[in-house]
Amino acid sequence: MSAFGLVHAHFATEDGADISYRIRRGRDPLVLIHGLGCDASMWDGVVAALPSDLGLVIPELRGHGASTLGWRLPSVDLWADDVLRLLREKSIEVPAIAGLSLGGYTALGIAAAHPGFARAFAFISTSAAPDDEAGRLRRATGIATIRREGWRRFAAAIIPSLLNAAGPQFPAHSKHLQTMFEHAGDSGLPPTLMALAARPDRRELLPSIGVPSIVIVGAVDTLTPPEKARELAAGLAEA
Repeated sequence: MSAFGLVHAHFATEDGADISYRIRRGRDPLVLIHGLGCDASMWDGVVAALPSDLGLVIPELRGHGASTLGWRLPSVDLWADDVLRLLREKSIEVPAIAGLSLGGYTALGIAAAHPGFARAFAFISTSAAPDDEAGRLRRATGIATIRREGWRRFAAAIIPSLLNAAGPQFPAHSKHLQTMFEHAGDSGLPPTLMALAARPDRRELLPSIGVPSIVIVGAVDTLTPPEKARELAAGLAEA
């Protein structure tokens, strides 16, 4: 058992992926889904601030953390399917689901595939809109950087846009991100970037998400600026 009463475990998918996750049994289960290049440890500070009797499920998506890739290419819908399978295997019913960036896209994938499954959502630094052409080209540039120069060069280029470089905790958080990106590495990051570039448009889904939701964003977030977060919140019936 790890810190905070979380148990580390894994399960195998039909296409040969090994999905790692952390779980803690308790009341009002909450699912926490990490962002690009991250793993379950991304949520350690959040978990430390939550009540110790709250149920938690923290998956590591394919290609991230200790989770492997199966023979199917990652996609937002495949990540959503993996999380749903995990929750059903553990008999987790009507959870609240929080997702950061990539995790938010995955949460929207869960809402699309199984309306009414979650009792609430938190969408953090994420968007219901797909990548535009410029965004897809940036993903392609990132894939090329990893192919030619490795994940470290890609991480060094993207981390300043993921964190507040002027913040006092930037050095510690940057080091933590580097460690998580290493776990995803040269094998996990390229297919993830491809999946993000190909993710579907979920904007028409938003009005049908009829459960309490919250949209969270950093005031100096450049990848998902506050006005984009307001657009997301405006589309949700109960945000």
